[in-house]
Amino acid sequence: MRYLVQRALVFPALLVVVFFSSLAPASTAAQSRSAWDTYLLGMHYFHDPHDYQRAAAFFREAAAAGFPQAQFLLGYLYEYGLGVPKDYVQAAKLYQEAALQGYANAENNLASFYLHGRGLPIAPSEAVRWYLAAAMQGDAIAQVNLAFLFYDGEVAPQNFHLAFYWFRAAAEAGQPKAQGMLSVMFFLGQGVPQDFHEAARWAALAAEAGLPEAQSNLGYFCERGWGVPLDYVAAFAWYSKASSAGEHVAAQRLVSLRQIMTPKQIRQASDLLQTPSLLHPPVDLLVSQPAHRKATSLLQTALFSNTFLDEPSSPGSSYSGVLSRFSFSPVAP
Repeated sequence: MRYLVQRALVFPALLVVVFFSSLAPASTAAQSRSAWDTYLLGMHYFHDPHDYQRAAAFFREAAAAGFPQAQFLLGYLYEYGLGVPKDYVQAAKLYQEAALQGYANAENNLASFYLHGRGLPIAPSEAVRWYLAAAMQGDAIAQVNLAFLFYDGEVAPQNFHLAFYWFRAAAEAGQPKAQGMLSVMFFLGQGVPQDFHEAARWAALAAEAGLPEAQSNLGYFCERGWGVPLDYVAAFAWYSKASSAGEHVAAQRLVSLRQIMTPKQIRQASDLLQTPSLLHPPVDLLVSQPAHRKATSLLQTALFSNTFLDEPSSPGSSYSGVLSRFSFSPVAP
């Protein structure tokens, strides 16, 4: 079992020009500096010269004043040992402080710590709870993580409808892996009626975003004419993109297609690869509304009952943080 468990590290787009006589933390300067100013100084050193040690000093000062963004970033530095000793316990403490203030990035990372047992005891129910908290705030990474827990059913009870709901939320926010999983769920009829057209739409969005598994799947749709017109040239182009990124299924399909395509078609596929977009016309975000309504109803029931937060008897296997579940074998469903 492999989950996409990503660390959130999201920064606001800032153009900051700060004028201080000294950029080093000092007691006199700290007295006249707000937590926000101190945080911005930390961001300056974090981004530009990548002086993590000095950034940590400013983040620590702002974190002590209760500034959640600084708590989160200082936790991140401790998690990866950037400018400070690597310390999961300290990172977990800081993530928790920021999460308790409702900071979504910290909620996501705290959930991951509970899931992996980093700096905290493994607690699947707490992982689900904190992923849910971040997901409800619109954090796309947390939405993907939560959706995978429901999809696989080893940490939370398997529920394809709830998995679909959260994948869809993240997909509409532009998360390629969520778009790829919606394609798979429509293709297999998991939590929604089987719909090759919708499967192809979502695969196309993820493929355009550069997800190799979705590129391979979209090539397969084009090869078979499922959800899109049958088109060996487009199939060859998508398989080529996916194969160049290491997708073995796509490489195998290229070998098969070469045996039935003409040299002219193969040249056309090569020309197509040189265009900015392989999609003509572009896809849109239409999704089955009955399926969405059913998922929304189930989500509301689950939120009020908390039944899906029950901790299973076993936490299951550890999570690698690498996802390779998207490509389905090229066989008819």
